[in-house]
Amino acid sequence: MIRKAICSNKFLSAVVVYSYMSTGIAIAEVHPQGASSKYSHKALSYNGNSAAAALIVERNDPHVVTGGSLNVGGGVEYGNLDDLFEKINTLANDFRAPSDGSSNGSGSDDVEHKDWDTIFEQYPDLEEQLSILGEKVVATSALLAVISSEGYGKAQANADGSFIINEDLFGGTLLFGFATQGSSKALGIVEQLNFDKEQAKTQLETISDFTDTDPIQALDLSDGITLFYNPVNNKTKLTLENDSLMLIKAAKVSRFSLSYSKKALTHEFGDLYWGIKPTYYRVGLANVGVRLGDITDSEALFDDIKNADFVYKNGADFDLGLIWAAEHYQIGASLNNVIEKKFHFPELDRRQYSSSNILSQLDYHEYITLERQFKLEAGVFTKQRHWSLHAELDANSITDYMKDRYQWLTVTGSYAADNWWLPSARLGFSKNLTGSKLTYINAGVTLMKFLNLDIASTLDTVQIDDNDIMRGLSIRLGVQFDY
Repeated sequence: MIRKAICSNKFLSAVVVYSYMSTGIAIAEVHPQGASSKYSHKALSYNGNSAAAALIVERNDPHVVTGGSLNVGGGVEYGNLDDLFEKINTLANDFRAPSDGSSNGSGSDDVEHKDWDTIFEQYPDLEEQLSILGEKVVATSALLAVISSEGYGKAQANADGSFIINEDLFGGTLLFGFATQGSSKALGIVEQLNFDKEQAKTQLETISDFTDTDPIQALDLSDGITLFYNPVNNKTKLTLENDSLMLIKAAKVSRFSLSYSKKALTHEFGDLYWGIKPTYYRVGLANVGVRLGDITDSEALFDDIKNADFVYKNGADFDLGLIWAAEHYQIGASLNNVIEKKFHFPELDRRQYSSSNILSQLDYHEYITLERQFKLEAGVFTKQRHWSLHAELDANSITDYMKDRYQWLTVTGSYAADNWWLPSARLGFSKNLTGSKLTYINAGVTLMKFLNLDIASTLDTVQIDDNDIMRGLSIRLGVQFDY
């Protein structure tokens, strides 16, 4: 999965893969872009409500820079599975048969595993022996289930920018925006085990028929569960053969947009603004499937995706937005990805898989859809808008480029300074209401009115390589300017 040394001096190793993929890559929904930004920053960014630019330009607040902005950032997120890589490597080893199935058992692959002779002496009754085998299988099956739900690692890297092209084009504002995005994820797709005790019992009863001159015996205990028994020294290894695999996916996405916004009407209680943002997409996708039995080092899985061939497709979509703005509050709504464009990953070689369950899961992961999403927002502020509180809600859940489901709720309070020497600051939180259901604490500052630094971190931790690290962490650096 994503390289585990994220908590050590190898911190950049998780990002190396992504910087390799493109010059300025972009986002999987590890954390929403600009979540900790105050409203005026986000309104003039690529990610804002398409109706917001005209509103911010017309207000012309002294603490808001309205020319353009450039931003870069990145982040990582892990599933809630301690010692993730160690568990996957151990499980992968269980899926491999001894290196020499016909040898006398002197190889290292055989002697590393449990000496079952002591178990036979302790539990002479066959049912007891079978029970111990069952416990091993149940434990492995449980680990498969956990890896299926929590055994993932993902990363994001992003760059975006926006520029005011015209502040009075037919009475409205034209904003150009771009974003280059890269994301990658490794996840477990597993086939659960169905242990047949009767079949296993029948196979185990044959152990007494072997002599110390016989080669290693492969006993089929059911459902791809094999016990390799060495009559020479009574040593055994329990292996599992099924279609479980690790799927590694990557996406490189470039987006270019022209957002046009305009005031629709003026009323004594406020003003109504509308906006539209057509967007052009250039999407590159790649994926690699590795059976668990073929994994030798789960940390190095991304070497495969780094060298994979990306398939590129083009597409177009558009967003719509509305904002009602009054003296001390505003409310807005937007509809993104109205068309819902679909893109397909390269086709995997499925000849090695026979499980219908595995094949159906691969079907689910073979494409991405830019799903339609309805967003709501609201804000309150003081008269000069130095102090503000802003909230955004994804009204429906959708999936990102890695097919992870998200629905973000973000609340941010901020102070905006007029003077260049006094920093502006903001603090808030973001919660994914579905999918990972992680909560991030967001904090940011604006220095000299031009430099933005925002950091977000989860409170949940996970143990990776014997170190406790945050399950999610992201950082974003940007500059805003007038021209």
